[in-house]
Amino acid sequence: MGLVESKSEPPPRVVLVPPLFERDHRGRSRMANSSYDFLFAKPALKWLFHDYIDNNAHALLRLSPGEDPRVSITARFHSSLRSNKYRKVIVAEQNSGSMTLRYQIDPAELLTFLDVKVGKQGNSAQARACYFDVANKWGAFASVPLTVGHSVSPVFGVRYSSPIVTAGGMISPTDSKMHCLWLAGRSNGFTAGIQFRPHGPMTQPLQYIQSKGFSKMSEDIAEHISYAVAYSPEHGSTFGKGTFTAAVEVQGQKQLVVSFLHHQAVQRLSHNPLEHQDVVGVTNYLDVGLQVVSSLVPAEVWQGNGDPASIPLPTTDAAELQLAVAWQANKNTLVKAMVGTGGVMAAVAFKAWWQPSFWAALSGGFDFRMRQPKFGLTLGTENYGNIRYERSQKQAAFGRSLVQRHVALPEDIANEAGEGLLVQKQDLNNAALLGQVQTESSQYL
Repeated sequence: MGLVESKSEPPPRVVLVPPLFERDHRGRSRMANSSYDFLFAKPALKWLFHDYIDNNAHALLRLSPGEDPRVSITARFHSSLRSNKYRKVIVAEQNSGSMTLRYQIDPAELLTFLDVKVGKQGNSAQARACYFDVANKWGAFASVPLTVGHSVSPVFGVRYSSPIVTAGGMISPTDSKMHCLWLAGRSNGFTAGIQFRPHGPMTQPLQYIQSKGFSKMSEDIAEHISYAVAYSPEHGSTFGKGTFTAAVEVQGQKQLVVSFLHHQAVQRLSHNPLEHQDVVGVTNYLDVGLQVVSSLVPAEVWQGNGDPASIPLPTTDAAELQLAVAWQANKNTLVKAMVGTGGVMAAVAFKAWWQPSFWAALSGGFDFRMRQPKFGLTLGTENYGNIRYERSQKQAAFGRSLVQRHVALPEDIANEAGEGLLVQKQDLNNAALLGQVQTESSQYL
């Protein structure tokens, strides 16, 4: 009786798809703030130019009990670091920190919540509540200090938000002060908005007009108005990094800010000897940001000392320029670099995807103005937040619990034991598999 030789199909050639370095914590408190501060790629630019890459020490803790995901705690610690050029040591100063305990009714809906925040700086403590009616698209929120005799006053706000328009305001009744008014809209990839942040009490407006005149009052109002316009493809995420965003903003008739942000998922060849032979590549995430801040106020000019050879020189820089690049090579490693008129900085971050996950980042650079080196450290741990993926186009995929894989061959077969499940081609862009499931209200401005 002879043996029959069986031939099995070779495993499909694959491309690894790591999760984005940070879990999804987008806009958890945005409905209790001005929408203007969350549009025009502001959160993504802040992440690119500041997170992991400044000369400070940071520690962050985000934890939520598995028994009740409606409850979460966030603790932050911050310490400024400076280099002593004489002793050649790093000195920590200006320590601060805060802790926030948060409760939300629905774990999947972040817009209605109650939290209590206690801060080390100034021994401040405040309670905040936010309610947003998804059906009618309106909301109300309030922030009340808990410390007796504290200088911070209670703030109350109302808002209307939909996928195409948002408007709202914030006031402090005890001080008769208006904190801000905003209005913004979005259509065909374009977003435009305006925000008014007055200074001083809003009582007795008629006496104010009579004392300063209408023209002077108009100038004062214009100094506290900011407006911006941006373009981003409609398929890009409102709060994520999207494909690209180009924005122009005028801040209080004093500064012109021009920003550009480009995020892309790119594929490179894999030469890692620790990976299986069927791995031919890995998806990388690349962010490039450019920001120019130019003064709209004429700079004071030094008139010289009467010498014809003396040349008038401006007392301030004509413009501030920043260029930053972030490269995520795999699920564990993130590299960032930034160069600008103020200095140069670079950082390397490592993340261990345990439960809870842990990350650490080291940064270093040189300050051109102070003419001294800069150093920074960031530590963090978390156990909640959606894990997100992004895949390059025109490829199928299958994956493990964390590292998903693109299938390069047309066969639709299960992977070997321990390697996870093969994702069908029709599910290539499935938002649930990508960790990008969004509620209806997540598209609201």
